[in-house]
Amino acid sequence: MSQPWPWPHTRAHGVMLRLALRDRDMREVIGQLVRPAVAAPGSAAGKYPDGNTARTRAGLTTPMPIPYDLAALLREAGVTPQP
Repeated sequence: MSQPWPWPHTRAHGVMLRLALRDRDMREVIGQLVRPAVAAPGSAAGKYPDGNTARTRAGLTTPMPIPYDLAALLREAGVTPQP
């Protein structure tokens, strides 16, 4: 949901990193270490995979379907999600 906005997008990855550390999920920790570095520039440039859950298992550039209710919220915020 936060992908279109650089600061919220980066902050979300910071929260995910803290959760991975709390859960001692080292694969997720490693993946989340990379994501904050690319989140803000990607959002600012409009280059992010729509719908991506941001988990390491999802892949850094893998687009995913956006549920209808969340897509409606994005449209209300002025963002046009890709189908």
